[in-house]
Amino acid sequence: MAAARRFKLVIWGGSAVATPELVGVLCERLSPEEAMDLVLVGRTADKLEVVGQLCSQLVAQADVDMSISYTTDTQAALRGADYVLNQMRVGGLEGRAFDESFSNDVGIPGEETVGPGGFSSALRTIPVVLEYCRIAERLAPQALIVNLTNPSSLVQYAIRRCTSMRVLGTCDIPVGTKRLIAGALELPVAELEFDYLGMHHAGWITGVRHRGRDLMPELTRHAERLAELEVDPDLIRAMGVVPTRYFRYYLHPQRMLKLKLKRRSRVEELKAIQAEMLQAYTEPDACQRPEVYSRRGGVWYEMIVVPVLLALMRDSRECLIVNVDNGDTVSWLPPEAIVEVPCVVGASGARPLPAAELPQDLRAFLQANCAYEMLAVQAIVERSYGLAWRALLANPMLPDADQAREVLDRVWPEVWRH
Repeated sequence: MAAARRFKLVIWGGSAVATPELVGVLCERLSPEEAMDLVLVGRTADKLEVVGQLCSQLVAQADVDMSISYTTDTQAALRGADYVLNQMRVGGLEGRAFDESFSNDVGIPGEETVGPGGFSSALRTIPVVLEYCRIAERLAPQALIVNLTNPSSLVQYAIRRCTSMRVLGTCDIPVGTKRLIAGALELPVAELEFDYLGMHHAGWITGVRHRGRDLMPELTRHAERLAELEVDPDLIRAMGVVPTRYFRYYLHPQRMLKLKLKRRSRVEELKAIQAEMLQAYTEPDACQRPEVYSRRGGVWYEMIVVPVLLALMRDSRECLIVNVDNGDTVSWLPPEAIVEVPCVVGASGARPLPAAELPQDLRAFLQANCAYEMLAVQAIVERSYGLAWRALLANPMLPDADQAREVLDRVWPEVWRH
């Protein structure tokens, strides 16, 4: 039998407390015939050491052909890479805390990936990611980047617009929505067929079938069972499709603002969880206790990131919902737009399947969102205040020019104003 090909996977943001969960899922799913070298890249050496040691212990106790190394040297890590998983959080949890709160007193609910918070995050994140990608262009031009860093589609569009690197984006929201629908219908998710179309954190399930039978009328009739989405069930019935859960910010912004002001900040919870996890990682039996390294709740690894990585490595040509260049997939969006659609994923990347249909009003929403994303990236790359203002006005959460300018003045770097 021929020796297994070794794949090299580099993790940008490898010191994240969720990284051991990624390693745990890989250890469960790699076959004895598969081999992988995993390199964790982090910027905080002491945190990287703690996370890297636990990851090494997890691999040591697993029956897999995997090596673990970790470094703060991005250039050394990239040489020979086949794949790069980008999961950097530029600005850390403090940055997220700002993104989720600063716009609340402007009258717009704060969130780290959409609306004002998403734009603020993109301002910090895109320049750093592009810096890393330019290193990859020199040292690992053959590598394919799997992006997990938010705001994912803006980051992905920036990589495609400004570098020669190949990239596809991943998100667990479509998979989670499928599972929610399966629960509402009281059917196994594996027995259902779904149609899906959208952009990152802005997509819809447009069709559901079970053994050839159309279940969308039944699903929308019982839309109350989808309460987790926090979208008015009457509105779901009116649309005739099921939105993913980030639409609560677009469809019910004032409702979400009130809830944001009442609820305890998720960031404060995450800070406490991270501190506890890092402490627990140093305990001798940490690798024997999955509850220790799964507390962060990194469901995205199990639901989409590892399936995508394995489909790429195995050339399994599996159908998965990922973010890719539009091309001619959605005829009413620009070819260079980033769309979230079902794709056949294999060694050559992701090939989009024919797009589902959307009614005109939902098309208009995506067209506006697309204009926002493309203008926002252009504004950040060119450091153009005027383009940034136009971008925020195109964002479906910011229809007011005065609000948009107030948001922009709170986040636009002072050094870019001249």
